[in-house]
Amino acid sequence: MAQMTSGGAATIAGIVAALLPPPLVLALGVPAWVAVMLAFAVFVGLFLLLKPKNRPAPGRLDPAAVSDQRRGTAADLLREGEAALDRLRAAPRRIHDQLMREEIRLLTMKADRVLREVRHDPDKVMAVRRLLTFYLPNAASVAEGWRALENKSEPSPERVRETRQTMAQLNDAFTRFADDLHEPQLQTLDLDLKVLNDALRQDLDLLRR
Repeated sequence: MAQMTSGGAATIAGIVAALLPPPLVLALGVPAWVAVMLAFAVFVGLFLLLKPKNRPAPGRLDPAAVSDQRRGTAADLLREGEAALDRLRAAPRRIHDQLMREEIRLLTMKADRVLREVRHDPDKVMAVRRLLTFYLPNAASVAEGWRALENKSEPSPERVRETRQTMAQLNDAFTRFADDLHEPQLQTLDLDLKVLNDALRQDLDLLRR
């Protein structure tokens, strides 16, 4: 259904208001000035009722609503990430292998850095959503799985090797996610440097002449 325009609302309210005074005066004996005042009140009331509300135009986003939604999403993802980080941080307490404890310590440090960045700037949350919802919880599960490996009297060498390799790859991935948070600023820096270097080159050429 097409939305009522302000002009359409004024037209309908005006027609109804114009038709109201005659029956009030002729049939009910209402004084003319009272009938006019009532008609005016009806006009205003109908216009306010029928005029379009101040809503975002179809196909356009309300910036305030988008901002609220983004903050809500960031808060949800942070809670999920922090729960996984707590698991990862607790895992080394029962791990004997020094190299694995170091891998987990590095993962914890990088994940904590990412979470701090997102708390400071929720707009960055989508850049690390996969880290918070997939890689971090699974890193915690792998760390907890290593404890189970150590509890076996003869753990599978292949499983040990694969677990170490996976943890190393997770560390690489965490580093990339942490660095990606600063990519927009780095792109801006690259642009600033290019503009400044071009200007300096031109000015120095002029000065040498």
